[in-house]
Amino acid sequence: MRKAVSITIFSLLIISCVNKEKKQSENEIKTELNKETQNLELKKEEFLKSKIFFGLKNLNDGFDSESIYYFSESDFDIVLNRVEKNGIGIYGIEPWLNGDFYSVRVHEQLNAEPNDPKWYREAFSEFKKRGKNLQYSATYEIPNELIVE
Repeated sequence: MRKAVSITIFSLLIISCVNKEKKQSENEIKTELNKETQNLELKKEEFLKSKIFFGLKNLNDGFDSESIYYFSESDFDIVLNRVEKNGIGIYGIEPWLNGDFYSVRVHEQLNAEPNDPKWYREAFSEFKKRGKNLQYSATYEIPNELIVE
């Protein structure tokens, strides 16, 4: 009987150690994936700054997160031209008026894909027709292929 109990306890200890190692491995994989995702997001942010936003004035003076760039109407038109030329998509356009949220348009509202320039050109045109001095930001879909290692 003692031998059976000892074998059972020993088996449980082995299983416990294996489960602990498995959880550690899973946690290490999750941590590594999070690092890779964060690294990719930083590279995408850098891509936007160097390839899309260069030479344009960021009007975000602290009224929103510093990672969100806002542009005048004329500069945002340049952004849209560069986005289209580079095959980048736009999920949504968010204009602000005098530092306050004004409106938003997203690609789903026009039943369009983010990389279809027709939708974001139409949305931008609608905002311009309102005749307000809006500041424009957008959320971008940047294909991973554009991010050079």
